[in-house]
Amino acid sequence: MDASFPFHSRWLAAGFAWQDTIPEGSVALLLLLNGALEFGWMDGRRQQVGKSQVLWLNCGAGLPLTVNWPNPDGFEALLLQYPAAWVRNSLAALQKEMAPDLSALLLGPHPAHPAVVRALEAEDRAWAHGFMAPTLCSAARQLLEGSRMSEFFFRKVLTEARGEELFCTRTRRLALDRVAKVREALLADLEQPPDLAELARLCGCNPQYLSRTFAEAAGTTISLYLRRLRIERAAELLSSGRMNASEAALEVGYRSLSHFSQAFREEKGSPPSAWLRESASPSLHMTVRGKK
Repeated sequence: MDASFPFHSRWLAAGFAWQDTIPEGSVALLLLLNGALEFGWMDGRRQQVGKSQVLWLNCGAGLPLTVNWPNPDGFEALLLQYPAAWVRNSLAALQKEMAPDLSALLLGPHPAHPAVVRALEAEDRAWAHGFMAPTLCSAARQLLEGSRMSEFFFRKVLTEARGEELFCTRTRRLALDRVAKVREALLADLEQPPDLAELARLCGCNPQYLSRTFAEAAGTTISLYLRRLRIERAAELLSSGRMNASEAALEVGYRSLSHFSQAFREEKGSPPSAWLRESASPSLHMTVRGKK
């Protein structure tokens, strides 16, 4: 984001320069989506932050001396930066209600190691992946991202301040967890995926409840979600050139080429052969996708 804007955000890859990335005088939230970081503090203490964790860091109270990446492959993190003065002014009235470690980190007296780690909720992961708005102009994007960053910050802090999850937040989180479990189970065997009863058993609920809550959280039914996963996988196989349409159809569980072609058209807007031609022509592909 522009340097004149009060909030900043950026995606990080392994090997980023820590001291140059996070300036003093800011509060940083680091959402670890994949991979891990290991910090070294001045007194020799080591601290590791792993996948599916959120790191709160008060840069004004000090930064780690060293940062290492135990396994840099696939590292993915979203960094959110907030002005320390904005944080202090925004949270002054909430200090007595906040979790003690978070209150000390953000408002003082600062701890020896100015970092607090929390679990990354499934809702947070979904929020991070939907955060950026690349299609907007620069000014509109800054306004939207600043607003969303503020909303995220207060949602996390107020959940901490209550000492418990709000019921609606917990319900949403559990629903998103079930969506993730269903996705993982389906991707494990697209050719012969588990049926609804087995998916419900994996999610620890009854089939009817899973169907309803999945549709509410994912915005589609499990059967249509399975179709989407199958077609996305088939599209990867086709575009790689490793398989033709018949082979890709069998690979993802379609025994009928006509059924596969119909499903592909409904998901991609074109049958497999036409989609391949469109994919080979970026400008044409963009036009067709825009009409979809």
